[in-house]
Amino acid sequence: MKISKEFKVGLLAVTSITILYFGFNYLKGVDLFQRTDTYYALYNNIDGLTVSNPVIINGLSVGRVGDIDILQNKGNLVLVELGINSDIQLGKGTVALLINTDFLGSKAIELILAETTNGIHIDGDTLKSSMDEGLAEILQKNAGPVADNIGTTISRINSILESFQGNSEKINSTLDHIEKMTGNLSNNLPVMENKLFVLLDNLNKNSTELSELLVSIKPVFTNIGELTDSLKTLELAQTLDKTQLMLDNLNTNLARLKEGEGTMGKLMTNDSLYVYLSNTARDLDRLFVDLQANPGRYVQVSVFGKKDKSEKKSKKENE
Repeated sequence: MKISKEFKVGLLAVTSITILYFGFNYLKGVDLFQRTDTYYALYNNIDGLTVSNPVIINGLSVGRVGDIDILQNKGNLVLVELGINSDIQLGKGTVALLINTDFLGSKAIELILAETTNGIHIDGDTLKSSMDEGLAEILQKNAGPVADNIGTTISRINSILESFQGNSEKINSTLDHIEKMTGNLSNNLPVMENKLFVLLDNLNKNSTELSELLVSIKPVFTNIGELTDSLKTLELAQTLDKTQLMLDNLNTNLARLKEGEGTMGKLMTNDSLYVYLSNTARDLDRLFVDLQANPGRYVQVSVFGKKDKSEKKSKKENE
């Protein structure tokens, strides 16, 4: 059976679309085989929350944000749909807290679970909503203490500078010591400079030799790369040719079988062998039935054994 090219292209397209769909949902973190319940939460401002942001409990992702819609008939409140694993039970009073997951402003919904003793929410319920304080609000609240700490730090720096002014003699002695050290350094500088020049000269020679070596090796690597590319191309071309030849032979043999050529083709299209075997089985069945009914016709049994024909003849002559 020869498969058309149109069928192969269609099958490849369907397979690619299926893989793309499942792969895209996997990258979004959507488990297609996990049953989820749908809950809702209302916010005045979602601060950049988007579809597919995670829903977490104690840092564990248990769902995703499914859909976001604005309710203009209710004061422009934002309705957020939450798809949560059906295994999670949400006690009545559970809060959907909108939080920042990092300093870049990534958003998530954290569920603050309530006790289930007062009942649990069912699929389609609306949860209580709340919004975590952002970085700006935290800085605004802590601006006063930070300013006080900065003022205290400046005061300490001023006191340290005043103490340095009172100890000018110690500072002068320290400067003298530093000056002596710089003098010794300037005296040893020519010797160190000569050693540095020798080191740089040797490094320059080594780099020149290394450059020449790399230039001489570069054609070898180029030839090796061309050789490997040729081998890859040759192996791929040979494999494709062999595959095409096998498919052509298979199509030819299937066509011959369908047209009744050869032994297998005749067996598939001509029922003469089947008729012959059927007749033979029927004759054997009749033979076995006759053998059971008349065994003496086919097998002669003598209790004392067969006598020789010559003895029977001599007896007849004597009589």
